[in-house]
Amino acid sequence: MDLFEPDGPPSWVQVAVERGLSLDADVLTYAVPTELHPIALGSRVRVPLGRGATPTAGWVVAPGTTPNLAPERIKRVIDVDDRVSPLPESLIDVSRWVSDYYQCPMGMTLASVVPAAVKRGTGRTLNRHWSRSSTPQPDRLPPAQRRILEVLNKHSGSEPLPESALLEASGVKTRGPLQALERAGLLEVTLVEAIRGTDIPGGLDPRRPDCLTDEQQRAIQSIGEAIPGGASVHVLHGVTGSGKTEVYLQLIEQVLAAGKTALMLVPEIALTPQTGARLSGRFPDHRVAILHSGLHASQRHAEWQAVRSGEARVILGARSAVFAPVCERELGLVVVDEEHESSYKQEQAPRYHGRDLAILRAHRAECPIILGSATPSMETWSKAVSGRWHLHRMRSRPPGMALPRVEVVDLAQEQKSSHDRSLGQTLMQGLHEVTQSGDQAIVLLNRRGWASWIGCSSQTCGYTLRCEACEASMVMHRDNRLPQGGHVKCHHCLRSNRLPSTCPDCGKGLIKLGLGTQRLEEVLREELPHLEAHQIVRVDSDQISGLQDLHEILGAFGRREIRVLLGTQMIAKGLDFPGVRLVGVVSADTALQLPDFRASERTFQLVSQVAGRAGRSADGPQARVIVQSMHPDNPAVLHAAAHEWDRFAEHELAMRVGAGLPPAKRMARIVFRDRDLDAAMAMANAAAQALTNTKEEIELLGPAPCPMARIDDRHRIGLEVLGETPGTLGRALAKARAAGGLKPGEKVVIDVDPTTLL
Repeated sequence: MDLFEPDGPPSWVQVAVERGLSLDADVLTYAVPTELHPIALGSRVRVPLGRGATPTAGWVVAPGTTPNLAPERIKRVIDVDDRVSPLPESLIDVSRWVSDYYQCPMGMTLASVVPAAVKRGTGRTLNRHWSRSSTPQPDRLPPAQRRILEVLNKHSGSEPLPESALLEASGVKTRGPLQALERAGLLEVTLVEAIRGTDIPGGLDPRRPDCLTDEQQRAIQSIGEAIPGGASVHVLHGVTGSGKTEVYLQLIEQVLAAGKTALMLVPEIALTPQTGARLSGRFPDHRVAILHSGLHASQRHAEWQAVRSGEARVILGARSAVFAPVCERELGLVVVDEEHESSYKQEQAPRYHGRDLAILRAHRAECPIILGSATPSMETWSKAVSGRWHLHRMRSRPPGMALPRVEVVDLAQEQKSSHDRSLGQTLMQGLHEVTQSGDQAIVLLNRRGWASWIGCSSQTCGYTLRCEACEASMVMHRDNRLPQGGHVKCHHCLRSNRLPSTCPDCGKGLIKLGLGTQRLEEVLREELPHLEAHQIVRVDSDQISGLQDLHEILGAFGRREIRVLLGTQMIAKGLDFPGVRLVGVVSADTALQLPDFRASERTFQLVSQVAGRAGRSADGPQARVIVQSMHPDNPAVLHAAAHEWDRFAEHELAMRVGAGLPPAKRMARIVFRDRDLDAAMAMANAAAQALTNTKEEIELLGPAPCPMARIDDRHRIGLEVLGETPGTLGRALAKARAAGGLKPGEKVVIDVDPTTLL
């Protein structure tokens, strides 16, 4: 949409600059030079910023009103970045909402909306398209040039011909004749950006299943009836393996048949290959675009352009794909798979939640959204059971695919007779049986490294190896190339040091405790000698150097070349491998030990989700899940083992309501960081007073030191703000900012709807 006409009066634009300004002053008015008329809404521009007039990138977000200053004092737009197509107006509106709700400058929000590869133009390929000019054709021309003109004369009146097609049709082998005709003024060339698709692996059966369960049919019919009816939110609660993905696929098929576009979000980049293969296999006549940060720059640019141009009708991606540049009038369905996953929450500004932003986009597009999960978040579940959102239940798997049998093992008892303090006999025996029978196993341990605690062997010394910049223990990582066989690393600030050979305080030996995935891999290789080296594979962020590595490992596991897959929670989410007959959870207590009111919810979700990787085939014996716990009587563990979601959710929601915690109330968390503890506490106290002075109906928890009281040599003071509604919370934060008592920035972090309180 053009904002300005070249012959009109002097015009102004409001530009959200990408950096350098505060939340309340990041949209500035600039004059538009005559030579830049017209400028389109959503254009990326360069503008002078500050006293030094530093050229700074920004986005045109609205026409500007006539400023109070004299026109000559208004700075002018420097230029327009033609590498980036203007953003759809819908994305500008969404970014404005994100800025207001999540307390983040709009320029910073827009900077995160568009991938860096798109802003830089990285990987762009411009193809030459040729057309005939109005210059009369001379009588004498070389044969090659004459044949080119003959082809174009027949093509007259249509779109310019791609160079490759023109050369092939005219039988010309080289570009020389084209260039000669261009120099003579007989041809005109147009540069058109080539859009290349991302390779999507195949190998999955694209066919519809022969039959659906009654619950699948009811969900498809009910949600399908809502597709033409406008905005609506549908919670698809189905046990793991109940066939939620098939419901998504059949509803996407309906949307495509209606000429609309579908957007599907998954919580992890690791899930895009398998999900992408199912989508491309089921819809071979439609372009499937993949959007996530793991793509190469050229791929990301190409996929973004495919969505922006409307070529891609199915869009799949992780959290950031919620900003796909699809026009709202074209959007027919949004799907958020595994909606409960915390990975949908952005950890850096803007700290948006992908699920909630997807709901907003669906609402603005007036289309349905499906929130799918076997273990919904309490926020989603409370709205579903209250009737605010539509609830669809899928309580069973298809015939022949029974839920796995879950056994909770008291690790404290098994440790008394176990060869290893972290792997009990029950789990080891199960691994022996499964691998010797030719089946597969997944072993989950949500702790990286070789040992999570290193201390002095002397009981009188008490030394513990801790990070000098954080309130955290250093973690040992095995590396046989180093003198002591490894190094130590802080998983919070990422500092690393050599592993000391003796206690720095008393000179005695060191002991290493706390099993990590590296040590688990060693133990499994020792205890399962009948397996070859390549049949036991570890998957964690230390082992996986890139997305291609992960693709290859998951592909090998799908082909049953790998028998035991061990790793962190990235192997617990959404993957579908029929050969898995055993899932082992080394410790169900990791999340329970966290000082966070969501600890029980996270424990139930993790145990249920990883257990759901087992028993996804109708062939063979019933699958097993072995859950080790030092707290086997914990309700979250017991309910997860019994597949009792309703009982757990009822108890958990009642606890939250009684305590006045989300989802019963809305929360914003503010963290104050400073190298000086007193300075951090002073900022927190000033903010607490400013919030109290707003007279809004809010409750403050704190200020107090965070559970992780120091990270990267900065003290951390936390303050939680609770309100009945998002509006109450937003008004309180805005008033406190306006009064000067709350200044978001490097030292003050505001997180609205936080998913962790560490």
